[in-house]
Amino acid sequence: MLDRTMTDHSQTEPDEPPKVPEDFGFDTEHPVLPVPFTAQIGDAKFEGTGLSVTAAYVAPLQSVPDGVVGGRTAVRLRFDFGGFTITLFPEALIKRGDGDELTLQFLDPTGPHLPQLRYILNTYIAGDVVSLGSMMAYTGPTKPKDPKGKGGGGADTMRRIKSIGVVIVSCILIYFALSALVTRYTTSFELRPVFITRAGNEMRATSGGQITYLNPEARSGEVLYSISATTGDVLNFQSPCDCDVSVTDGVFEGATVLPGDPILTLFDGSVNVSVQTQMSTEGLAKAMSGERIHLVMSDGREIPARLVLTSATNAAAERGDLFLPVKLVPAEGALTPVDIGKSARVRLTQVLFGRGAGQDRIDE
Repeated sequence: MLDRTMTDHSQTEPDEPPKVPEDFGFDTEHPVLPVPFTAQIGDAKFEGTGLSVTAAYVAPLQSVPDGVVGGRTAVRLRFDFGGFTITLFPEALIKRGDGDELTLQFLDPTGPHLPQLRYILNTYIAGDVVSLGSMMAYTGPTKPKDPKGKGGGGADTMRRIKSIGVVIVSCILIYFALSALVTRYTTSFELRPVFITRAGNEMRATSGGQITYLNPEARSGEVLYSISATTGDVLNFQSPCDCDVSVTDGVFEGATVLPGDPILTLFDGSVNVSVQTQMSTEGLAKAMSGERIHLVMSDGREIPARLVLTSATNAAAERGDLFLPVKLVPAEGALTPVDIGKSARVRLTQVLFGRGAGQDRIDE
């Protein structure tokens, strides 16, 4: 059998919650700084002994009028600086402090006076404001800094050298930028390459038709090649000399040719240089209008050249070809037999002042 013991608990009243002190929101919540100021409540004046964001502590300069302590009123806080004064009017509750000291608790710590009050406290903490008796002074800079130019002569010289260097570099960059723009505007290159070949007499088809006979070994007076023309005639061409013969690529017995097509080239005993290429109609028009022609060799040399139009150029233009065969005559002595077989590019440069060299026309 279980022995159950009943305990009679006395019913007690619950503890009352502790009272929040009236100055709970102010006491030791913010540091009190010994910022000098004066306070005025009505006609009574007080000297400030401490200041925080939530309260001001003052000592009376005269007897405290009756009815001031315990009242709520707007107080006048005055901060005197060297050349100006800041005055705040917070509403405060006046309480007794230690001895004769009074505590002015701000009823609205976040009121309109807070920004100015916080600025004064932060400035004092930063050390820019110090007390001189009942006055305050500002310890920050009081005059503009000396101009940088009043330093030592060596510093001035270095600054001057740097400035000159910046100007020179800027001028160089501007020069290269302008040069690039001018070059882009005035210079163009032909699409077709140029090949340096051995100079000779080129024989071309005088009529369209089919090659029925081809003999590169023909001697002087013998038939070199024959063309069966579209008119039904057979045209025979004799060799004018005992020369070396080079047949044009794509030419063989049975090949079809058009008027002006190259058949073969005759070379005499001398070894000279010839420059032949095909220029676009646009490039040819530029050259004819006076733009200068240069051969840009694969080894970096730039050789001025003169354009020579031939009967083949005229024939190709009449057929409406986009690229026309032309001859280029380089400056005298610029190319030698050593350059035979090398390649180059045709560069056209617009002449900004004056005109370029004129073009020649020869018939072959």
